[in-house]
Amino acid sequence: MRLSIVGIGLMTLCCGALKAQEAAIEVNPNRPTFASPSLTTQSGVAEVEFGVQQSYLRDESTAFSSPTLLKLGIVKDFEVRVSSNGYLRYGYPDEPAVSGPADLALGLQWCFIHDGLLGADMAVQFTHKFATASASKGLSSGEADNTLGFFISRDFGKNHVDINVLETWLGQPDGTIRQPAAALSASHGFTDVWSMGGEVYTLGATRVTSRIVSNLWYVAYKVSSRLVLDTGVDIGLNQGAQKYSVFAGLTYGIGRFHRP
Repeated sequence: MRLSIVGIGLMTLCCGALKAQEAAIEVNPNRPTFASPSLTTQSGVAEVEFGVQQSYLRDESTAFSSPTLLKLGIVKDFEVRVSSNGYLRYGYPDEPAVSGPADLALGLQWCFIHDGLLGADMAVQFTHKFATASASKGLSSGEADNTLGFFISRDFGKNHVDINVLETWLGQPDGTIRQPAAALSASHGFTDVWSMGGEVYTLGATRVTSRIVSNLWYVAYKVSSRLVLDTGVDIGLNQGAQKYSVFAGLTYGIGRFHRP
């Protein structure tokens, strides 16, 4: 009987410890900006980001997507990322709309410096995009792409800044084309639950794509440490960019798949 009581006590303590660990999950939103922060998902935590976006283009066509990102914190400062633009639908003024699933991508991110130069966190990220979407429908280039990114992040009290520099090797039937990109984003927390942010980003021109310069603004609401909601608008700044896009989404900490 005594052993049973001791056993029950130990089980209660263990369950209490596990619940405490579950409650300690704190999401690390990458949504809804083009930029990514240097810090990675907590070790052992699975986190999902999901959103819907409707874009209005300059040729009067429209584009809908449902960007989705699954992040797995494998170990401290290292995560695996599985992403897609989800369901795509392109509408045209004088042609039938086309729709279907988007390409799938697999990425790795490593935050290799904490509080480095000027107190900044730094990370590198590599992403491989698989050509899984329909090229015949115009939903994909039909070729794989590779992207290498370098990220710098810094907190200033309730303010957060991210600087991203990226280089993408766009797959083509006759080889690859290099496309540079960059983003500068900043956010401010007004309260423990409300925050807002803005961002300017650009994608370089290539022989198959136009240069894109755009800026977006959003507000976010932290429901809990595991759930953050956001919504905003992305307004194109040059002819290569969309007129504007509206979006909404969430970041959710699914749970732990291993104990750190």
